[in-house]
Parts: sequence; structure tokens; C-alpha cells
Amino acid sequence: MKRKMILLVIVLLLCGSRQILPQAATYSSGNAESLYKELAQAYTIQGKEMSKEEEEKILKTVSPELRSKLEEIKKLNKNKYYHLLRTSLPYGIASWTEAEAIGLNKSSEKYVKEKELEIEVELLALKYKEADSNVKEKIKNDMTGALGVLFNIREEQKQEEVKRLEKRLQELKESLQARKQVKSEIVQRRIQELLGDSKYLKWD
Repeated sequence: MKRKMILLVIVLLLCGSRQILPQAATYSSGNAESLYKELAQAYTIQGKEMSKEEEEKILKTVSPELRSKLEEIKKLNKNKYYHLLRTSLPYGIASWTEAEAIGLNKSSEKYVKEKELEIEVELLALKYKEADSNVKEKIKNDMTGALGVLFNIREEQKQEEVKRLEKRLQELKESLQARKQVKSEIVQRRIQELLGDSKYLKWD
């Protein structure tokens, strides 16, 4: 089991899958093995080729400019290309339900801008490796600019997430306060439920 946990940590570090990693915190040690299998599977498919139909379905949702950049990435690094196509959730978000709770969806301006910048940065990084020394500095400057904007977008998302969590925390505090005031009623109702006496609470 210890060896499996070590392997799990290695896979976590290698994988970088945004769809699965945020969920890792919800797993107990009892089902760590199933998490390990999920992560291992995610790592093995993230850079693999997909069917032409699946590829075209995703490419139809992006702008011609973005498609052009993705095609450039495909020429330079196919694994990176397929990984980018499969990665659709916004940074640090575990599900689209969570994303929509903070005002993000696939058509939202922030989400589209984030994806464009991510692809731009990946393309610049690949170009940098292939570039002559005289253009490397320009590529590096372009990357710095793009990453600066991307950083700001992600910080805004984090701020929105903090606000959402603060609101939820306030609601929980109010709920706790209200429940304290009617503690005896809640306890009595539960006793009636457990003893099968709740039928007497029915209106009819």
C-alpha cells in the first residue's frame, strides 16, 4: 500500500489533469487505490491521439485564429496538441457546475480569453525551442506579456471563488444560528421519525 501511495504522488505530479486533480482532496485513504487508477488512466490518455470526429467536434467550437494556432502546435508537438484539445475546464475548476457558479461557461468572454492565452503561451514555448538565438528574446517577451494577462484572469477567478465561498460560509453561519434556536424542536422531530411517530405530524 505504501508503494502505491508513492506511485500515486508521482502520478499526481506528472498528470496535471485539471479535471481530476481538484477532486483528489475528496478521496480518503480507503479508496486511494481507485484514485490512483483514475489518475493513471488520465495520464495515459491525456496526450494520445483522438478520432478525427472527436477532434473536429472540438475544433468547430474555436475561432479560426485559435484553430490556426492549434494546428501550428500539432505540427510541433502532437502530444501537446491533443492534451490541449482535451483540457476544457477553466484553471483550478473541478466541474462545469462549479464554473457556472462563478459565472463561467464555454461561451463566456473570460473563459474564451483564458483558453486563447493558454494556447498562445504553449505555442510560444514550442517556437522558442526551435527558434534561432536572435528571435528567442522576442518570443520570451511575448510569453511574458501573455502570461501577465493570463495571471490577471486567473486571479480574478480566484477572487470570485473567494466571494462565493464567503457567501456560502455566511449562509452556513446563519443556518447554524437558526438551528440552535430551535434545537429542541429538531431533536423531537428526529425522535418521532426514528420511532415511526412522524405520521402524527401529517396534516390529514
